[in-house]
Amino acid sequence: MLDKIYESLLNDDYIAEQAKGRIKYYEYPETATMDKPHIIIDPLDVPMPDDYADDTWLTDDYLYQIEVWSKSRSITEKLSARIRHVLWGMGFKQGSGMDEWDKDFNIFRDARRYRGKVYRDDFDSL
Repeated sequence: MLDKIYESLLNDDYIAEQAKGRIKYYEYPETATMDKPHIIIDPLDVPMPDDYADDTWLTDDYLYQIEVWSKSRSITEKLSARIRHVLWGMGFKQGSGMDEWDKDFNIFRDARRYRGKVYRDDFDSL
């Protein structure tokens, strides 16, 4: 799922224009050297089986946190809104999050959590 999210973000023109090459899994940028926007995709839990039929789970439930870091509040807000739009199209809904500013480094950070279910793709082999 990480790869699907990553590819979907890169397929958005605005996100690619602002953060191509700086969309990472698990890796957080060094704030002291950050001069362009960064996006971090962070799984918060392992995929959980959900939606059952005949004692078999049908979907995997995912929980991710996606953070946008930049020195521009407006770019941080626009990127976060585009990410929400892209993930909504993938079936993910936005949950909680936080918006903060680090005055020591002048970095704006928007961290949002997304939950989504994806149907299993191995039904033929069960």
